[in-house]
Amino acid sequence: MSEQPPPTTPPLTLDNLLLPDGLNTRESGKTVYNTMAEVTELYDAIPASVIIVNARMRLIGWNRFSRDTINGLSDREMTGINPLKRVHPDDFDEISRKVLSIIHENAEESAEFRMYHKSGPPYKWAMFRGKRAIIGGEPCMVAVVTEITELKRAEEQRNKLQEQLSQYQKMEMVGQLAGGIAHDFNNALTAIIGIAELARKRLDPASPAARNIDDIHQLASRSAEMTRKLLAFARKQVTTPKVFELNGAVSECLRMHRNLIGESIRIDWHPYARPLQVQFDPVQLDQILSNLLVNARDAIDGNGEIQIECESVRLEMADCVNGRSGFSPGEYAKISVSDTGGGIDEKILPHIFEPFFTTKEIGKGTGLGLSTVYGIVMQNNGHIECHTEPGKGATFTIYLPLHHEDGEANGEIIPTESVPIATAPPEKETIMVVDDEPFILKMIEDILESRGFTVLTASDAGECLKITECCAKPVDLVVADLLLPDMNCMEMSRRLRLSNPSLKLLFMSAHSPETITSCWTEKDKGNFIQKPFGVDDFIEAVEQTLNIA
Repeated sequence: MSEQPPPTTPPLTLDNLLLPDGLNTRESGKTVYNTMAEVTELYDAIPASVIIVNARMRLIGWNRFSRDTINGLSDREMTGINPLKRVHPDDFDEISRKVLSIIHENAEESAEFRMYHKSGPPYKWAMFRGKRAIIGGEPCMVAVVTEITELKRAEEQRNKLQEQLSQYQKMEMVGQLAGGIAHDFNNALTAIIGIAELARKRLDPASPAARNIDDIHQLASRSAEMTRKLLAFARKQVTTPKVFELNGAVSECLRMHRNLIGESIRIDWHPYARPLQVQFDPVQLDQILSNLLVNARDAIDGNGEIQIECESVRLEMADCVNGRSGFSPGEYAKISVSDTGGGIDEKILPHIFEPFFTTKEIGKGTGLGLSTVYGIVMQNNGHIECHTEPGKGATFTIYLPLHHEDGEANGEIIPTESVPIATAPPEKETIMVVDDEPFILKMIEDILESRGFTVLTASDAGECLKITECCAKPVDLVVADLLLPDMNCMEMSRRLRLSNPSLKLLFMSAHSPETITSCWTEKDKGNFIQKPFGVDDFIEAVEQTLNIA
């Protein structure tokens, strides 16, 4: 808007603009003001800017707050200034339009905008409400302008927290979906891999069909690796937590993965000065580091550096609020992996942990690397965050709860206890197989019968209990899927052992629901095989379970 010269007429003030005729008298039954000074004091007491703007966008009336707090000028200097010059450029057009609408169209308008006080920026948020008034025969706008900076900050914080909550809920729903898909897919892959191996053993190695069977087996095994990553994201991966010292474990992982990175990228490793004990699955730690290292490598174009650091941190309640609403106070071991790559675009950042989301070219990434890391960390009551700036790389920081327990291992992974093994298993044991997938049931029956076992099958727990009641010979082993359609697998096992205390159990699952694994007895805790599995792995698990004294 072009600059207009100030009016030559004497300036109008709130004293002679806003006082209605007759207000300087006291009427019976009404409270009125005796003097103009009292009215001026009323407007000056308002803790907001009250202004009057004419059709030429010039200030012709104001109160003390507007003069002293907003403008910092004298009454003489205030006359004729353009108050819209203080408006942020991005908000100027909207505010100008609304002021003109008030003056020329007799509209009532309000708006939020940014403006600066006195000498200049930083800009502060304000809200104005305006209405037309005819003053001296000229249409003008009378407006009240209130600062709302703190309210806007609180609103932005609420919106940010709401976005974080929505993203968390989205990831939870995606995780449930991914876990369900992986469970069903793993059941199918179990049958494909098992049947392929059985068929391969029966074929002549020189047969063209044998090569086709090998291809089927290879593709199924590759698909099984993808479902394992989905299960890790969904937090349904079977884990074997151990207490170990983190610095040493990371050092060992880096030693094995250096060839993965290449010679053009330098790895800078900074262990913590003191031991960091965590209770975690070492296999999952290897998954985390390998995925983050590959991700960092791919982000670097040419030469660069990857920095890995461990340290101990304590998060207080105040640390778990701003931007860390999902965090819990406590002591953590912190692992950070930083790269000197191009960074992550702000629009992409909210999606990096979603399954199958990738910025790589088609065929160069499945989009499961970071989602696998996210699922593993969350499964172990940890947290993960990413800090990035375009052109300056990215840093992924993982927080794992520190483990405090007397007698924990110092610097070494605690080995699993050796399982007492008896002599060779007895001949022709009777094995009951329980699974609601017909293809899996038939495949396992074929595998076991080919090894000389007597095999009984049932599609659910109720059928299993009925068959075992009628058996003349006690069942030696029950191989059962953890998720049965009619009964908790643990409850079925408890009932079977009432009449057969020496019964041995081998559990199977496409994933391992926490609600069931938490019910395992110490005797049965290690008797588990993850679907999908191969023939040899399954027979080894069966024989090991039968041989336990």
